[in-house]
Amino acid sequence: VWSVEAAVEAQQRHMAQSGPQWHCIVQALDIRPAQAGVSQGSLSGIALAHKDIFDLPGRRPGLGRDAGAVAPGMRPASAIARLAKHGAVDLATLAMAEVACGATAANPNFPRCVNPLRASAVVGGSSSGSAVAVAAGLVYGSLGTDTAGSVRIPAATCGILGLKTTHGRVPCDGVFPLAPSLDSVGILSRSAADAWQLLEAVAPMTGFDAAPSQRLRVRAWIPQRGVDPQVATALESFLPELDLVQRVDDWAEFQDLSRRAEIVLHAQAAQTHIGALRDGNASPAVREIALPGVVLPPAWHAAALAERGQHAQAFVRNQLADCDLFLLPALAHPVPDWAAVLPGEPGFDARKVAALHRFMGWVNYLGLPSIVVPIAADDRGMPISVQAVTRPFGERSLLAFADAVQSHRFDGRAFTRHFSTGN
Repeated sequence: VWSVEAAVEAQQRHMAQSGPQWHCIVQALDIRPAQAGVSQGSLSGIALAHKDIFDLPGRRPGLGRDAGAVAPGMRPASAIARLAKHGAVDLATLAMAEVACGATAANPNFPRCVNPLRASAVVGGSSSGSAVAVAAGLVYGSLGTDTAGSVRIPAATCGILGLKTTHGRVPCDGVFPLAPSLDSVGILSRSAADAWQLLEAVAPMTGFDAAPSQRLRVRAWIPQRGVDPQVATALESFLPELDLVQRVDDWAEFQDLSRRAEIVLHAQAAQTHIGALRDGNASPAVREIALPGVVLPPAWHAAALAERGQHAQAFVRNQLADCDLFLLPALAHPVPDWAAVLPGEPGFDARKVAALHRFMGWVNYLGLPSIVVPIAADDRGMPISVQAVTRPFGERSLLAFADAVQSHRFDGRAFTRHFSTGN
């Protein structure tokens, strides 16, 4: 039987030995001898690592700009503090797109993260280091942030689970903002059970969770245009396994919701980075996201925020009234190689960049929880993932669905143990 200290030391050694090849680690953290054994909580003996966007005890984050630095007196982000209270230990900070700007996670300040499934394949951003660390088996799970898909995109490219939580469910204090009305703390893991354990530690409102149906009822939308045939075929083959309530052929609100998400993203990113924009110090990644917000009419932003609640209510009423989940593709195209998404490369294809985030932003605008989970492989053996969306605080249903997918059982028995009782 291993002691807590020995378990943490073994995970620390494993990361030190295996981590460098993936270029996902920004900074290994010192673990004080007493730290590994002070708690007997639900995460005691579990060592984690997170996106370098969270304030840590006595340390500021690097935000994809640098490696971070000692900052005496700095208090940890609430999410980090809650994990520590349950016994988790932080091994390292992990790579990210610079200040969370970028769907590809290309960052000129650091070596490019390596996708453990295929070295030439893009990882996606901005929580790239978190996805790689989990997929490579360096940690059981990792916290990231999701403003327009930044947890779900890298999870989908690396073939793991990516959970975007209900907006506001996990506190964002101590987390560097991009667009506060869209920002959510999310979880990356290899299994639904691991994600649930982390969610129970960081989320303060688990009492809002409704127990999922014994057989989850779904409504599905596979767009007729803009989706690669391999992705569409994978989802078509998947649907017969589910308790399908309705197939949506034309979801008219999608474009409008996506446009509203872009307005809020650009406007609030401009507010976040206005100083750097005025001084001419903003990086290209920041300028791409924030500059459009400088010229957007303020009334557009105000209207998008004012009407957000009614759009969320309408979506729940129209798409989830008689079912548990709304399914759609995670990525519009199969996972591309880096050469296809980097401007200046001979194989660059702007459509493949857009395909990474096309189906993501509207979820953030509505503030709903969502999960991506792999369901098939493309002709190169790379994962094709489905995205499931549900009503506010319905994370338990999302994780039940992911558990059923991973265990290939959709009759309810597979997930009752972990998610129906809350244990």
